[in-house]
Amino acid sequence: MPQKLRATGIGFAIVFAIALALTTVQGALKGIGPLALIFRSQTIVLLIAIIGFILSAFIRPLRWFQPIVFLACMPFPIMGPEGTTNMYALGFFAIGVLLLERAGFFNKHRLPKAIGAILYLFGWELAAVFTSGANFTFAITPVFFILAFLFFLWILYRDRMIVYLKEPKPRLSLTEKGLSPAEQSYVIAVSQGRQPKEIAFDFEVSESTVRNTLARAYKKLEVEDKASMAALLASHELVEGKLEA
Repeated sequence: MPQKLRATGIGFAIVFAIALALTTVQGALKGIGPLALIFRSQTIVLLIAIIGFILSAFIRPLRWFQPIVFLACMPFPIMGPEGTTNMYALGFFAIGVLLLERAGFFNKHRLPKAIGAILYLFGWELAAVFTSGANFTFAITPVFFILAFLFFLWILYRDRMIVYLKEPKPRLSLTEKGLSPAEQSYVIAVSQGRQPKEIAFDFEVSESTVRNTLARAYKKLEVEDKASMAALLASHELVEGKLEA
């Protein structure tokens, strides 16, 4: 489980627990009985959310619970009395998308998924426009400003966004391939364009030691020679340690 998702799961559980405590105290002050407080729909929903957040912090497959909660909550403020002008909806959407990114949702097929997320927001905004009965020009204003904001971000961070939206290279763990520390060091040096003679000088070993060590690395990486290993390394992103499951 990524450490940040564990932290957010525990953090949101605490926030929802505080919300549950406050609503319970508020209900008690209004004279609502203990049983009625326990079986209120609001209490049940908050309890489910708290349990879900705690479990999502420690069970990897449940990490999707965190973004789903916020993305599922997003339509309620939009379709509520304040309609498209409700800023809670945009906050829920932003938190949900950030949690999706942390959970690895955008690791593959980034561009279509990013477009899908934006269309999800605009779909509910437009649904609220047509169902609210409000003046169309007034209701569509938030959608216009969201589009303008996204366009502004694109102008400022276009280069970074283009790099991010590109399909990432598959990751390759030299540790999982069984390479020793020396083999990993020499392979990484080769990936940086250094020659065996240079590697031998830097590591204070003989050139034959470097070549023999690289030969063992070729077998573990299932390549035939330096050229095929270079092609393998160029098409993959090298990572330290083991890949996350």
